[in-house]
Amino acid sequence: MCLEVQDTGIGISQADLGRLFRRFEQLETGPAKRFQGTGLGLVLVKKLVEHQGGTVNVKSIPGVGSTFSVQLPRRSCQPPPHNGG
Repeated sequence: MCLEVQDTGIGISQADLGRLFRRFEQLETGPAKRFQGTGLGLVLVKKLVEHQGGTVNVKSIPGVGSTFSVQLPRRSCQPPPHNGG
């Protein structure tokens, strides 16, 4: 299963892509910072997805926007065995 989220925001430079999934890392710092956050959202998403055997990817163009994709393995749901009772 694949899920994609696309935005038309400020985009992310190639140099900054490696910093996206670090705990408490924010790409913009200092008093002129325009965006709020703790730097944990993408870290948590990546950990949850990887725990399920999936992957998270990002493609971004500065000034154009970003696309985040989550790929999860497809698993069939099997009902629990009936113990007859």
